[in-house]
Amino acid sequence: MLLSLRGVCKRFGGFQALRDVTGEIEGRAVGLLGPNGAGKTTLMKICVGLLAADEGEVRVLGIDARREPGRVRARLGYAAEGPGRIPGLTGLESVAYAAELCGLTRRDAFLRAHEVLDLVGLDEARQREVEHYSTGMHQRVKLAMALVHDPELVLLDEPTSGLDPSSRDELLELLERLRDGDGPAFLLSTHLLHDVERTCDTCLIMDRGQLRFAGTLASLREGAPREFELRPLASARADDRRDRLGALRAGLERAGARVDVGRRPGTLVVALPPARIWEVSRALDIPIAHLEARALSLEEVFLRTIRGRDDDDAGAEMSKQAGHGA
Repeated sequence: MLLSLRGVCKRFGGFQALRDVTGEIEGRAVGLLGPNGAGKTTLMKICVGLLAADEGEVRVLGIDARREPGRVRARLGYAAEGPGRIPGLTGLESVAYAAELCGLTRRDAFLRAHEVLDLVGLDEARQREVEHYSTGMHQRVKLAMALVHDPELVLLDEPTSGLDPSSRDELLELLERLRDGDGPAFLLSTHLLHDVERTCDTCLIMDRGQLRFAGTLASLREGAPREFELRPLASARADDRRDRLGALRAGLERAGARVDVGRRPGTLVVALPPARIWEVSRALDIPIAHLEARALSLEEVFLRTIRGRDDDDAGAEMSKQAGHGA
């Protein structure tokens, strides 16, 4: 079990950052999803021992993070959000310094630093001072510093934030190699849905300090209500198609369905069992020419998972970022 959370609460003054967070998660590639301000960074800092929970229990790799933070940190790598550089050091010196902090001898630290810099693609820039690195190179050297002591689990806080599309794609490809190889498991905290969909097999979804979901991406999609895209039978006249579409939509909504306009012209997307759709169609005497199950995107499943808040507020930033990711 990578993480076991039991009733975890954290306050900052009058602000409740985490509210009774409870759940268990396992896997090799875990996404920690949620809008900005959901509590993701606070939870990660509690896991690594940089913050103490006010209430509850956090176990990381089976170890109590509050009682034995040193044992937890020895088995974790952590790449915090932000630049995190030490001015005046080269990339090689930065990674070797992180290795020494984790207990490696100076000689072993530099040998290991060379290996990890090759892994993250900074082999040719290892002797350059880190303040001259690009944003993408900063993210890579932070990942190298988190990997240098061969941890069992790496926590990555917004590692693709601020990257151009090419650098972001390269970093995600590196995470895919970690996932599919013999490297450590990783927990990827992000508000970019596409990053989780591409690199992770399980996820946690947080919203306003609460854990809304913990499990595999497959089970997340399976738990969402099924949707169907349909098109009513109509003549070639535009007004006839419009009238039938409007009448069918009204009838489906009266039957209790949530109905949206489909992506293809003249279609509707309906969250209602097919038998009920046919009943409404017959009652209105509007035949259906086409009906098929529709796969939900991760963005749509995410919005349904946190539907306790208004969809526009919950999804505005997530939708925007997901669109950029795609």
